[in-house]
Amino acid sequence: MNKLCKHPFNSIQIQNTGEVYCCCCYWTDFYSFGNIFEQSFDEIWNGEKAQRFREQFLNQEFKYCKLNECEPYIPSENFTPNLTCEYPKQIEFSYDRRCNVRCIFCRSEINKEEELYNREKEKRIEENFDSIFTPILEKAEIVELNSAGELFASKHSIEIVKKVININPNIKFKIISNGILFTKDIINNLGLKDKMITVTISMHSATEKIYNKLVKNGNFKALIENVKYLSKLKQEGLIQNLQLNFVVTSVNYIEMKKFALFAKKMGAKAFFINYHRQIDDNNLEKELDITLSSHKNYNKLIKILRNPIFNEDFCYVNDYLKNLKPINRNLLDIFNIKRRLNN
Repeated sequence: MNKLCKHPFNSIQIQNTGEVYCCCCYWTDFYSFGNIFEQSFDEIWNGEKAQRFREQFLNQEFKYCKLNECEPYIPSENFTPNLTCEYPKQIEFSYDRRCNVRCIFCRSEINKEEELYNREKEKRIEENFDSIFTPILEKAEIVELNSAGELFASKHSIEIVKKVININPNIKFKIISNGILFTKDIINNLGLKDKMITVTISMHSATEKIYNKLVKNGNFKALIENVKYLSKLKQEGLIQNLQLNFVVTSVNYIEMKKFALFAKKMGAKAFFINYHRQIDDNNLEKELDITLSSHKNYNKLIKILRNPIFNEDFCYVNDYLKNLKPINRNLLDIFNIKRRLNN
């Protein structure tokens, strides 16, 4: 059976530069359908570049997707894809990089020059929001915020939430957050209580000790309190999907099973993904990336991944982690010695 991703046919991701992608620009090799400030949305959504992207999906080519890190394509039922499509059902605003914490495995700090650049781009979006996005949002069903930073640490992103609800009161949200500022009060103040279809919390740890090693300026107790409230909303049927994210590193891998059990207790899905290198410290990257076969604890990770709990329905382990194989350390050491001698 052919596998198809629905994103090229019903979703867009908008960057602050105005570039429009069908999903995460990183996972689609920055293949842009067009620029919202330079073209009409009709020209972008059903233009030549969009149709070319959809065509290679229909041909099962997947030229632009990083399938070793993302599983964007799924068996599709009751879904008829075409090269030209109606307006997208899902819109993602993914550019606001403000954050209230600093995860050691995440991007480097944003410098003042970059901050000024981002603010300039955001002002352009704010000034043109009603004229550009109203026609799109009126036909949309879901808005996603914010995979680039922390939604509730940014006045700009919070204002987008308010604008979206004002344009389309029936809209639903997919929200990505580190959870610390995702309080009962902010949910009520923004009117989000009955508007959240999916909530994803980036936790990466099941204990305060490990969490504090990974997340600087965090607040584990506040995080757990807020996750419990979100769990309650899910039990009440006000949230359809609750997902707890765990980026696997050398610091936290020993907590994978404990994290999975916590997610199960919260009625959430535990989502395990491999570490993506995106910091400037090469030595720290090598230490954090336990999926490197040269890492001293690589085989320990493989042993943990073989636990049956990770095959249960409430656990998701991405293909990159699933495809890791144990290695013979002695043979690897011999290979490295020979390589050094030859050099």
